[in-house]
Amino acid sequence: MAALEAGLTPDTKVEDAPISIDGWSPRNFGREFRGTVTLREAVARSLNSVAVRVSEQVGRQTVADAGARLGVGSQLKTHPSLALGASEVTLMELTAAYAVFANGGTGVLPYGIREVRDGAGDVLYRRSGSGTGRVVKKIHVETMNQLLNAVVEWGTGSAAKLDRPAAGKTGTSQEFRDAWFIGYTSDLVAGVWMGKDDGRPTAQVTGGGAPARLWRRIMLDAQQGQPVRALAGVAG
Repeated sequence: MAALEAGLTPDTKVEDAPISIDGWSPRNFGREFRGTVTLREAVARSLNSVAVRVSEQVGRQTVADAGARLGVGSQLKTHPSLALGASEVTLMELTAAYAVFANGGTGVLPYGIREVRDGAGDVLYRRSGSGTGRVVKKIHVETMNQLLNAVVEWGTGSAAKLDRPAAGKTGTSQEFRDAWFIGYTSDLVAGVWMGKDDGRPTAQVTGGGAPARLWRRIMLDAQQGQPVRALAGVAG
């Protein structure tokens, strides 16, 4: 999103090639580089070198600020690895951030309790308020939906493909400690995380594997019988 706001487009050509910053050299998951690719392909295939290269071009603080604007409250450290998600956040924060693109660019405030009543039925508490207002321009929402739709249609998240327009992103941390898939349709956003509470590596679980498949099962059940609606900027 920060890159789009800086003027890049899905068709912008970027280099998927070795890059070293202060002695740190990120590698792609498949340990191969594809050369010149479009930003769309880089996002869809989760090309780490491109993510870092673009982050350095846009500015790490700009990227961190974009995350905060989407609702990520945890501190995002401006290390070069910021582009790869090295800062820890909660699943709730991450899912709420993706909800911004699902609902047209308006920030959301996640909550779990709508109201509390006493034994007599009187309301003791009722949740009020909406969200944080528009935090992303409509044109950038539409473009982000296109990029993240490519992830599901033919990229690393293809195991999450539904019978309706959907978008999302896979994630896998170092040594397979964390694997997640966050995705959304025009009606619902959901996040799936898999890992071990003590931080030990999993049996090589990746975000495009079990998390994406589980997300698909959840969404198919949740949206069964609901009308198919297009995402903003994505054809139905």
